Amino acid sequence: MIDTLVTWIRQTGDAMYLLAPLLTMLVAILPIPAEIVAVANGMLFGPVWGSVVSWGAAFVGAQISYELGRTYGRQYSERLLPAAALARADAAVRTAGWPALLLLRLVPTVAFTAVNWAAGLTRVHRPTFVWTTAVGILPGAIAFTTTGHGLHWLAARSEYGWAVFWSTLALLATLTGVLVWRRRTRLRQRSGAARS
Repeated sequence: MIDTLVTWIRQTGDAMYLLAPLLTMLVAILPIPAEIVAVANGMLFGPVWGSVVSWGAAFVGAQISYELGRTYGRQYSERLLPAAALARADAAVRTAGWPALLLLRLVPTVAFTAVNWAAGLTRVHRPTFVWTTAVGILPGAIAFTTTGHGLHWLAARSEYGWAVFWSTLALLATLTGVLVWRRRTRLRQRSGAARS
């Protein structure tokens, strides 16, 4: 799938320098995994410029979805949800503060788009959203883009390259899933112990 995306973008010629950032911005607005496009950017532009494209375009897309959530999402939410539920969500965001928002950005399994929209809906302060997004998405942008470049380099130099590429991606996804499951299990155990 990623190699097909890269081939399609490359076939656009010089337009790929506009198309790749636009796709990266789009996945920050729509519920599409951002990691796919970051890996593709690494395959297209290399680790340095690919990371710049992944980070910059995702940052702009995050701001767009935040503003859409803030401007339009809140009024629709107020029609669909009870006022008390929205008040609880706002209070939870205020209590958690910027550390929680930054942490959500650093955890790769938390949906990037969901954080953007939720921050707008719950009226997270704009400066807080801007800096936590800028800082929080940087490690992931570099990691996924560099991974894409490395896997592409490997695939181009070996007849088994694409098999290694997909096997490595599957292994990374499995390891991430195991780590998230273990963390959630520990959190549940701690909260259960705190209640008793």
